[in-house]
Amino acid sequence: MDDCLYYNTLAIASRGDRRALIKIKKKWGTWEIAYKALSQDGRKEWERLARSEIRLVLLEDAEYPPLLREMADPPLGIYIRGSLPQGKRVFAIVGTRKATPDGIRIAEKFGAVLGGAGFAIVSGLALGIDAAGHVGALAAGGTAVAVLAGGLSEIYPHTNRRLAEKILASGGAIVSEYPLDEPPYPGRFIERNRIISGLAHGVLVIEAPAMSGSLATARFALEQNRDVFVIPGNIAHPNFAGSHSLIRQGAELVTAPQDILAAYGIAQESAAAAAAADASPEEMLILKALRSISSPADVDKIIEMTRLETRIVTTALGFLVAKNLVHETESGYTM
Repeated sequence: MDDCLYYNTLAIASRGDRRALIKIKKKWGTWEIAYKALSQDGRKEWERLARSEIRLVLLEDAEYPPLLREMADPPLGIYIRGSLPQGKRVFAIVGTRKATPDGIRIAEKFGAVLGGAGFAIVSGLALGIDAAGHVGALAAGGTAVAVLAGGLSEIYPHTNRRLAEKILASGGAIVSEYPLDEPPYPGRFIERNRIISGLAHGVLVIEAPAMSGSLATARFALEQNRDVFVIPGNIAHPNFAGSHSLIRQGAELVTAPQDILAAYGIAQESAAAAAAADASPEEMLILKALRSISSPADVDKIIEMTRLETRIVTTALGFLVAKNLVHETESGYTM
């Protein structure tokens, strides 16, 4: 605990600058000696971390994520609210903030199927693709990890605070390498992206324009020897310029979540079983209703059979389709 106190104090003093912290460690040898030499008193800030239920895990600690430790430039310490996944594959879903409606649906679908198959979905909590991947995973009863570009005292973007709360409530985590009150300066988003890929076994890029930060995440992933998958799109749409560039450079083109599951040796049937096991009560009612009939049912028929509200049925059907548990046909929905 003392080393964490010393590190946190020095991290605050250096504004979380990794290079400055490396110089401090190199000059003084240990965090304790540096702390005492620089006459720092960080007990109040350390107590604040405890009150906020935030843990600081140093690079040398056993709890430090093994995949992250493999990086060439791992964070010297990470601040964690919630629980990082243990014994699970971790997969990143990233893409543009200015996503198309189709891009949002695709991100939710991949997040739901992979989350239902046991993957923890990591991303940056940003608007657009990042948030959609988180939402899909949570809808399938999975877990998520959000990596922020600023300190954990303030969720950024503010519009995704409720999503952050849901991630924590589902057993996931919010992570940062910066002390509590550090703001998300523009340059920190690129630094954040190396942690997203560093935590993951693989990265899926959905809608990356030519100057997208997602391209940096993909580059980090390749440097870290992670798998990189890309969804192709309309060659005339600017949201796919970076995506297609990645494919030309050798990233694996995928068009369905099952492509990724197959790459990791997971059968579609086992993924569907995992997703079904985590279905919500409303989804279970719909699945039960569809199993009881031999022909496809439209929304009105499902409402009649389940006695659920229209809004609940349409939302649940969307998630069931995303999880590949229900199929939409011209005649209606069927299993």
